[in-house]
Amino acid sequence: MKNTVLTILSLCLFAFVGFGQDEEASTGSLISDIMSVAPVTKELDETTMEADAEYEAELEEQKTKVEELLAKNGDKFKSDVGEVIEKFNKVLAKGIEQDVRSEKKKVGTAVHSLSMGLLQSKKKVLMEFNTNMTQSIRKLPRVLVVEKEDALKEIIKDYTAKFEEELAANKEVIKVFKETEHLLDQPEGEKTETEDQ
Repeated sequence: MKNTVLTILSLCLFAFVGFGQDEEASTGSLISDIMSVAPVTKELDETTMEADAEYEAELEEQKTKVEELLAKNGDKFKSDVGEVIEKFNKVLAKGIEQDVRSEKKKVGTAVHSLSMGLLQSKKKVLMEFNTNMTQSIRKLPRVLVVEKEDALKEIIKDYTAKFEEELAANKEVIKVFKETEHLLDQPEGEKTETEDQ
């Protein structure tokens, strides 16, 4: 009986003490209201803003350089493909079926190789751009580094996607070229007319 009375008393005391505490204690901390400080946005100082402006100017300059180099690579690619097709047209003009078939295979292989070479040269330009800009990012204040690295990754990703799309399109053109019958037989009616003359 004595144990029962003590148990009841301790439960009452526990309930009284538990309900008697204030709200902060019920959350588990006496300093929760003191420690809840609202965050503020850090304003960039003048030096950081200048560094950011210099970086953005360099980024635009480097992007312009990349575009010029990519255009130069594209022009060389077109010129090289033009030479290959010009050679094919000369063989086609002779009209010898076996020679045309052989030259057509060579054209497909050559243009495919040129397309892969174009992709590699464009990726090389992009790697140089990435290296230059990464070095510039390292010189920036820490508050800007992550943002600029993420932006650079997006730029690289966009260029790479364009390169892959261009390669796929070139492969499709090569496929269509290979499937096209370039040397056609003369229809029967035309053969007899030319033979009579």
